[in-house]
Amino acid sequence: MQIKMNRALVLAGMLLLELPRVQATGTPASRLYASSLTYNDVIALSEALEKIQQSCHVNFNYSNAVVANKFIPAAALPEGNNFNEANLSSALKPLGLALVKLAGSDYAIRPVVKMNVTNPNEYTFVDHKVSGIITSDKGEPVPGAVITNKTTGKSVITDAEGRYTIDVDNAETVLTVHCIGFVARDLKAGTSSMLNAQLMTDVRNLSSVVVTALGIKRSEKSVGYAMTTLDGSKVNTVKDVNVANGLSGKVAGLEIRSVSSDPGAAVMVTIRGNSSLNGEKRPLFVVDGVPINSTNLGAKAPVGQVVVDYGSPISDVNPDDIASISVLKGGAAAALYGSRGANGVILITTKSGNGGKKGLDVDVNFSALYDQAWQFPEFQNEFGAGDATDAVDPTNTLSTASWGPRLDQGTKHLQWNSPTDKDGNLVATDWISYPNRVKDYFQTGSTYTSNVAVNGKDFRLSYTNMSNKGITPNTDLTRNTLNLAASRDLNKNIRVSSNIAYANNHSNNRPTFNRGSAESIVYTMPANINTKLLKNYWQPGLEGLQQFSQDLGSTDNPYFVAHELTNGYERNRITGDVQVNINLTQDLTLMGRTGLDYYNQTEESKRAFSAVQNKLGGYYIGGSTFMEQNTDFLLTYKKTLNSDWAFNVSAGANHMNTKTTVTSQSAGSLVVPGLYNISNGAAGTIANLSKLYKKQINSIYGMGELSFRNYAFLNLTARNDYSSSLPIENDSYFYPSASLSVVLTDMLHLHSNVLSFAKARVNWSRIGDDTDPYQLNNSYVFMSPDWGNVKLGNMNNTVLSNHNLKPEILSSKEYGLDLRFFDGRITLDAAYYDADRRNQIMNIPVTGTTGYSAMLVNAGEIRNRGWEISLGGTPVNKQLIWDAHVNFTRNRNMVVALRDDVPSYLRGSAEGVQYQIKAGRPLGDFYGRTWTTVPDGPYKGKELLDNTGHSQQTNDFVRVGNYNADYMVGITNTFTYKHFTLNTLIDWRQGGQFFSYVYMNLLSDGRTTNTLKGRDAAHGGLAWNDGTNDRHDGMIEDGYIDNGDGTYVKNTNITDPESYYGDYYWKMHARNTFSATYVKLREVSLTYQFSKSQLGRLPVNNLSLAFIARNLFSWTAAGKGYDPETSMTITNGGITPGTTSWTLPYTRSYGVKLGVNF
Repeated sequence: MQIKMNRALVLAGMLLLELPRVQATGTPASRLYASSLTYNDVIALSEALEKIQQSCHVNFNYSNAVVANKFIPAAALPEGNNFNEANLSSALKPLGLALVKLAGSDYAIRPVVKMNVTNPNEYTFVDHKVSGIITSDKGEPVPGAVITNKTTGKSVITDAEGRYTIDVDNAETVLTVHCIGFVARDLKAGTSSMLNAQLMTDVRNLSSVVVTALGIKRSEKSVGYAMTTLDGSKVNTVKDVNVANGLSGKVAGLEIRSVSSDPGAAVMVTIRGNSSLNGEKRPLFVVDGVPINSTNLGAKAPVGQVVVDYGSPISDVNPDDIASISVLKGGAAAALYGSRGANGVILITTKSGNGGKKGLDVDVNFSALYDQAWQFPEFQNEFGAGDATDAVDPTNTLSTASWGPRLDQGTKHLQWNSPTDKDGNLVATDWISYPNRVKDYFQTGSTYTSNVAVNGKDFRLSYTNMSNKGITPNTDLTRNTLNLAASRDLNKNIRVSSNIAYANNHSNNRPTFNRGSAESIVYTMPANINTKLLKNYWQPGLEGLQQFSQDLGSTDNPYFVAHELTNGYERNRITGDVQVNINLTQDLTLMGRTGLDYYNQTEESKRAFSAVQNKLGGYYIGGSTFMEQNTDFLLTYKKTLNSDWAFNVSAGANHMNTKTTVTSQSAGSLVVPGLYNISNGAAGTIANLSKLYKKQINSIYGMGELSFRNYAFLNLTARNDYSSSLPIENDSYFYPSASLSVVLTDMLHLHSNVLSFAKARVNWSRIGDDTDPYQLNNSYVFMSPDWGNVKLGNMNNTVLSNHNLKPEILSSKEYGLDLRFFDGRITLDAAYYDADRRNQIMNIPVTGTTGYSAMLVNAGEIRNRGWEISLGGTPVNKQLIWDAHVNFTRNRNMVVALRDDVPSYLRGSAEGVQYQIKAGRPLGDFYGRTWTTVPDGPYKGKELLDNTGHSQQTNDFVRVGNYNADYMVGITNTFTYKHFTLNTLIDWRQGGQFFSYVYMNLLSDGRTTNTLKGRDAAHGGLAWNDGTNDRHDGMIEDGYIDNGDGTYVKNTNITDPESYYGDYYWKMHARNTFSATYVKLREVSLTYQFSKSQLGRLPVNNLSLAFIARNLFSWTAAGKGYDPETSMTITNGGITPGTTSWTLPYTRSYGVKLGVNF
């Protein structure tokens, strides 16, 4: 009855509102509203807008207060999905409201701006025009904002990019800027032609929309879990070749680590810590609703010892095409993605058309970044090659170690490139240093990116070319991407949309890692070697047969490695989807979608004759394909019951099918030099490999939301997966989630000048997870090469399979609080989570008598707990705008349990360091050798040496570190003044440890300044006799020697530097383990935005020029030249964090970016 009464009153009010217009125009009322109009012919405006959003796939941005208790004629509702702007605008006008077109399918409902003009016939002198950009407190453009000249009353509206131009009378003119959802503000025009402004979110009427799981758009205040959304400009201003690297330091709870400084390197991505006992668990990447493969393509040692990194396929996503990125962090956020979302989800939404504007827009962007290798270890340049400073043996200086005579003293010695006399004897040459021998090898890298995009009403076509030259000679990477987004209304109830992306990656040579790589060779060259002399890497007259090397037979020439030991690849990838949305009724919609992710990759490695690991050359050619197809549908019903209650429910299903093939052929030796073909492989050295993997998951799911008075929201989800990788009796697993979001300021009426908005949220979820295919039964494979005419067979692996596997179970709960103060000038979002992963599918070691090395079981439980805090604010909001944002992440994990009969086990090792898993200890511990100590007495804890005064290792491996950080912090600052915008990002990681094999190797062979002490008398060396020669490089290790009777004496034994540093560092992993703390200036951009007046008559809508940079500054607790961020060892089996082996040096990048819109 109350609803009917409201409608009747509103009907009368609407007619009264129209009366002046009728009188003025002479238009009969019957022409405006039908004479038969009754309360049944009107509909609540809020309900009407909701129906239009559902049926026509548009979004309205409005304040609840603006639309409350307002009604419009029901005839204004569109038929089917054919939205008519004119009809709705006419219906809103009598209510004092206007419909404002934003970007894409977004609109704003705003009050009509009243002109403040005392005499409309009076002419006003226009002093000049003012242009600018209106942005939100998140730094994103605000389309549809109204800028009003308070003197003339004239108004303009910002375009889709937040830009405006308005006439002003003089410098004292006051402009008012307001937009639905933001706090209005006044600006003084001033004398400049450029005036930017930032609007604070009106948090009291928060109605912004975010993209959640399955691409569902929801009101931000209804979301009951932690998620972070970034505008595309956050990753495409200072672009990284891999879009994942562009997220580093910007999202609380998200950790990004690249395995090297190479732009095409693989990355490790983790959300809320690692929770798996069986390797890396990556989040699911979803592009435009379609899951895509982001698994690192594998570090491989195709021929020989060096390892090649082919990168990560997530880098195929072009940053220039990204509109927004949403990171779903908790189990409740990702539950609808099933087992694949167990480790979080990263949703990428790409750009679409130009929002319905007439004609075509053309965007052109170009950027150039230059990479410079820097922060090398502090190599010593005072002593050259050799085994002893005071050596008598003249051939001593031909050693690869750096314990030889002092350099630059006017002496001559035999060395690596000594000429020979007429009798064939080596001739001594000047013994001088080459301090730039390492830097001379590396070149300035470059990355050029060009993007052209054409935007139409309902389509966008984009092409991007990226060309990279690496800092290592003869390394490169080229990528071409083509992206098409299109949509069309087939009729009033059916809408079809599609996104298709093609990417081609090509490289003639990728960088290599570990022993034998060019980096390992250059780093270990003695100071008397001139790198430039190695550029001609073939011995004269033996081109193609014998390299010219600084250590022939033991070490490759680094330029020979770069040009003759190449590792090329090419990857072609296509991703895309077709989606159909059908309005079955005004309340019931159906979405159907099918998506594809397919790529094929070919790899080719060549090894020339005389390579250290392949004396007679070698060849490898391999290929792999990956295909994943997802087909899903979602049926959704939405209903507003009354002014208090509303609900929506959805049900859907998904079919996922994947197929992977791997083939390769290799030849360990060649017959004819330089002919790279498998048919040229030497007999008995050819190996073949072929693998096929298939997997399917069928899923059904449902979700529902119940809202009360638009401030309390309860969301429930449920999903059941059926996985082909699990046994039939255990292949079905069910997991639910529940979340509750309550806007406290609305419910408790807590609004004040200080506290503008407060939302509390809580959620719980349980998710299942399966395993890789073919883990249920052991199988056999043919071995290669054959034994004559006999095919050899063996077991596929040494792990005993398990046909009784069950799914892993991840349970999590989360509590969160979203607070905003002073009309959004200060924001605080905090979350605490507690996640437990049990029934882990893992390999448990077994005794060798079984014939296996391990068995696959369900065992183990890991718990992750942590805090995520995001603090934002706008300290200054005048002509100078300063935005600051800080995010903080703290995660703690623990191995709660393994199996009763297995309290610990060895998961793997790298460079002598062991990764042991122990119940009651954090995941990420690594173990190594350390030194023995005096067990008791007055010298207890002091180092215990052997009887000759040398360090002793402990018998057992002890814990020396953990690679997980104590906490991580990202700090973003944005300063905007007139035409200029300065943005900086600081990435700070605190705590954790890493073991550096590089540090251990360099010090044990005397290659760095740390090893100068004791080299000669000038460096504190002691005079002594080694039994043959008098020397001045004596050293005494600090420690005690056991007298054998329970007492200990201070060591006085003298030894040489090589033995001293070799004992001290080479044997002890603990002495080569360092803090992983670092602080990096990750990004800097300084952008100048040209105004309309500056552009003049140029046929250009917008023009910007920016200085951009990455990693301009870096500080590490470990010291210069040892980067904890890349503290990962790349092996043929994958990537192991916490241990640094030979990799590329740290780089800093700087360049320019130009953006033009026509």
